Amino acid sequence: MDVEPVLDRVIALAPAALAGRGFLLVGIGGRGGSGKTTLARAIPGAQIVGTDEFWDGEGFELSRLRVEVVEPILRAEPAEFHAYSWELQRPFDRARVVLPRGVVVIEGVCALHAMFREAYDLRIWVEAPRELRLARGIERDGEQAREVWETRWMPSEDRYVERDDPISAAHLIVDGS
Repeated sequence: MDVEPVLDRVIALAPAALAGRGFLLVGIGGRGGSGKTTLARAIPGAQIVGTDEFWDGEGFELSRLRVEVVEPILRAEPAEFHAYSWELQRPFDRARVVLPRGVVVIEGVCALHAMFREAYDLRIWVEAPRELRLARGIERDGEQAREVWETRWMPSEDRYVERDDPISAAHLIVDGS
């Protein structure tokens, strides 16, 4: 993955954002397995919030992400939330805190959802071929997850992309392969 265009854009935008309000808010969207988390981790010093942390066991609580993270950060207040533990199948007991300073990244399939995409200073979409995304998902989640990826996650993501059109809202499109 070529992270240079992203780092160049962050470097270009950061001085004004940091001098003005103290933070740069970046959204990184893309389908599962495209490389969103890898890209987010490549941004030095970024505080990262994953949309996966807002799963409730049945679906993604995007309104909670908006209320508990996006809105406080935009008010230059600390964001505090209880992230979902996929291993424990419940939220962690201890809250996470994200401070409104430096580079704050929200990454995940629905990170560029219309509900909060205008809040970002920089919107990035990560694209990768379906078979590569599936292979990465199975590598991470195990072969037993193949059916869920093929019958639930991937079709759901495709419907989201078609309905909400996050790709056209992106400032940058990155090849995640």
